[in-house]
Amino acid sequence: MEIKQLESTRGFVIYDLPEAETYVGPSRLGAKLAPANAEMLVRHQTYLFALTEQRKSGATIGLKVDPEDTGVAVAAVASELADEFVSQRLLTSPGLRLNHTSLEPVLRYDNRNPVTAENRDGVTFDQELVAVGATTCASYFAKPSGDWRVAIEGFNETGLAIAREVESLGGHVAKISTAKGCVAGNFDSSTLVDAWMDSGPSCVESLGSASKPWEIWKADVDAIFVGSKPGAMSGEGATSVEATPIVATSAAAISSKALAILRRNGTPVGADFLSVVGPSLAWWSPEETSVDDLRSSTADTVSALLEETTNHEDGAFMAACYMAEAFLDSWQDERPFGRPLG
Repeated sequence: MEIKQLESTRGFVIYDLPEAETYVGPSRLGAKLAPANAEMLVRHQTYLFALTEQRKSGATIGLKVDPEDTGVAVAAVASELADEFVSQRLLTSPGLRLNHTSLEPVLRYDNRNPVTAENRDGVTFDQELVAVGATTCASYFAKPSGDWRVAIEGFNETGLAIAREVESLGGHVAKISTAKGCVAGNFDSSTLVDAWMDSGPSCVESLGSASKPWEIWKADVDAIFVGSKPGAMSGEGATSVEATPIVATSAAAISSKALAILRRNGTPVGADFLSVVGPSLAWWSPEETSVDDLRSSTADTVSALLEETTNHEDGAFMAACYMAEAFLDSWQDERPFGRPLG
């Protein structure tokens, strides 16, 4: 893993694998950003590419400035790394404290399929594809025969997309949590959309009597989606879920201690770099490819990967790691150290 300090502004770029043709990952902004805290974000993307046999690498840009200096910092990095952006060697997207407008000087060079950024009734198509993959994973593990109940940890726009997909498969959302708390009920996707649009993370307070965020882990649903941050599921959370299937929906959302506990308990775990492969399948697809075809491709790819990994004696998460690492070994002289765990 190479960490390059920017010269034109305070910040850094992390490149995971040497000699990759393309590096992909989010740009983040914050005066206190540290490269060490971003390494698993990068590794998540590397394993995602490896799992789908793409010779690409994870990367990330960290701009260590205050929000009021965003415009100057983005312009500086757009100029300093212009050759990499123009050549498509480095591709990025809005991460922490950035959006498409603030990052436009960099994004203007990106020639990936623009369909992934399209608005799909309040969520981007990227987020919809993440939801398709994650819900395919959850239903594979839960095997619902009728109505089924799910919990969404770290509820946000991706959570809205997941709620819609679960609903389309005959289920409903029984619990959501944000940093503001956890709320239980019988929520349809329209109710969740309205609450989120009105109140953001505080939506839990308008949906019912909110309890502490960690109440999301109680094993009283058919599947739990985990996606608020790296290490969102800790060892304590893993102990509480018992055998409830877990599906990670963001980079390194499961901690190494949590995975050890889940493996010991035989709990099905959908790896973050498997459940969210959808966007990467669409990024370089021909622009004439329909959204229905991209949705189907995502579901089919996730299902096929699960068929290959689920029955491994070390569990589905580790089996997905082994598969990704086998591909990395086929074109890298040395495997990167560390798996995408929080």
